[in-house]
Amino acid sequence: MEQPTPNALREAAGISQSYASMILSGNRIPPRPLAIHILRKTGWRHSVLGGLTEQQIDLLEQVEPWTPRSELSDAGAQDRAA
Repeated sequence: MEQPTPNALREAAGISQSYASMILSGNRIPPRPLAIHILRKTGWRHSVLGGLTEQQIDLLEQVEPWTPRSELSDAGAQDRAA
């Protein structure tokens, strides 16, 4: 698949427009879990996934799942409340 637009990447991956633009322009390298999430949502394969096979990506997705920042913030708030 060809590279998505920043807006399409933002919508599909649930990231900010500016972060999507930086990833697509090469100014930021996404963490591997986000790169896998982007691949699953858009079909576009970032170079950070290099020569990984689909089987390797499947395994990495299980070991390093993508967790959006909002979920990390919610988990931290729950830990502080306990």
